[in-house]
Amino acid sequence: MKPIMQRLIAYITGTLALSIVAASGVSALIYAALHRSETLQNLATSTLSGIGMAIGGCLGSALILRFKVARKFVKGVIREVSEKHA
Repeated sequence: MKPIMQRLIAYITGTLALSIVAASGVSALIYAALHRSETLQNLATSTLSGIGMAIGGCLGSALILRFKVARKFVKGVIREVSEKHA
């Protein structure tokens, strides 16, 4: 029963995330269609800002994963040292 609940929660949260992304995309398209001149004036800076945020997100995720691996390594070393001295 437990794996079924985990899968159901995964599908529900995934669907929620996709619907939020779809809603934000639709709202951005609607805004762009209704405010054409403002959209064109700010296109370059907005594009660069979006690229910067995407790169920052990727770097942040990579750092978090590296810290996780580093913590796991340190825990393993401490466990080995404590087993040898016990």
